[in-house]
Amino acid sequence: MHKKFNNMTLQGLGDEIKSLDLDLGYTEDISILSKPVKLGNHTIPNALVALPMEGGDSDSFGGPSDLTFRKYERVAAGGVGLIWLEAVSINQESRSNKRQLYINDNSLPGFKELAARIYKAAGETRPITIVQLNHSGRYSKPQGSPSPIIASHKPELDERLNIDENHPLVTDEYLDGLIEGFVKASRLARDAGFDGVDIKACHGYLLHELLSCYDRDGKYGGKFENRSSLMLEIIDKVREAIPDPNFIIASRINLYDALPVSKGFGTDMKDYSKVDLTEPIRLAQELVKRGVNLISTTMGNPHFIPHINRPYDLGAYYPDESPLEGVYRLIHYTREIQKAVPDGIFVGVGYSWLRTLSPYVAAWVLKTGGAKLIGYGRQFIAYPDFAKDIIESGKLIRNKVCVTCSKCSMLKRTVGTCGCVVRDTATYLQLYRDTFPR
Repeated sequence: MHKKFNNMTLQGLGDEIKSLDLDLGYTEDISILSKPVKLGNHTIPNALVALPMEGGDSDSFGGPSDLTFRKYERVAAGGVGLIWLEAVSINQESRSNKRQLYINDNSLPGFKELAARIYKAAGETRPITIVQLNHSGRYSKPQGSPSPIIASHKPELDERLNIDENHPLVTDEYLDGLIEGFVKASRLARDAGFDGVDIKACHGYLLHELLSCYDRDGKYGGKFENRSSLMLEIIDKVREAIPDPNFIIASRINLYDALPVSKGFGTDMKDYSKVDLTEPIRLAQELVKRGVNLISTTMGNPHFIPHINRPYDLGAYYPDESPLEGVYRLIHYTREIQKAVPDGIFVGVGYSWLRTLSPYVAAWVLKTGGAKLIGYGRQFIAYPDFAKDIIESGKLIRNKVCVTCSKCSMLKRTVGTCGCVVRDTATYLQLYRDTFPR
């Protein structure tokens, strides 16, 4: 097990950075995190973002339940500048579990109520809201059992999911039909009162898998223009359907897949352990050309190699690297793409593992141009008022931060529902005990 980070000081962090020879820094002046950030015609009230954390707690129509309302009201009241809502399915067959949020005509009233309750809870610090639209692809489980829809065969992922080598690939005709699904979901998100949508292309889901379909035949495989074409056409059609310049189209993209056997997006084809940003930069440039300036970065596949996108202290396995090296990888390559595509507003990721020291590293990243916004995923689940404490108190409280124990991920993977077992015990501890009895 790697060294625990709970009691590390800034000096200790500096020593650890030096020992690992990482180009990473920190600053004790964190006031930059409180400053507004301009996004087109919008102003984000501060530089802090609640990143998507799928809860698996919808009602029978796919709309938000009491748990969903509670989660987003708490983080809205906590003063965060941008709420990037969790993955919301665009159709029934692509839901990751039978309680994944799904925006449709029947669930629209619930989503309207969710937007209204977020803004009411936030008060004067009205956050920008982005709904993440997704097709779960190979991870589809609309009725609770696997119903994979795959764009390519990837041996290590197929083996993990027991997908036979003869399992059919999704057809081009099916993929063509998804365009209208994303357009309709975007219209519904706008009608519900949200500020924009994310056309999700990360973490092994369908649009992301298409980006690495190097060996797929037909118009969606092979060269980069083909592999990126569905995602970009969806964006074009959403903008055509919703020409309002105040409606934000964003995207969350993988910078690096880290697949050891299959060819991965953003991966050096000669050495899968190395990042190659050539195509992620090209994709970001295409996004920015289309007015998709808000881009959230991530890496890896949480269903296969979770330490890549979520460095942790406790988990199903222990990687051969320090969690701080994983944090650095996420921060460093976000910096590289931010520098390469300066017109993009990139959301930094990888800060939760740093616990109480994360604001000092985050402020250094913003000051040195490594990102324009700072995102927290697990942290906001554990600590919904993290933004208010950073802005008003200038620090995070030790007994409130995420401890990267992976229990939220274990719940998500096993029962589909996700919450913080350690900091939100009244709500989630019994579910954890029922799921993992001793």
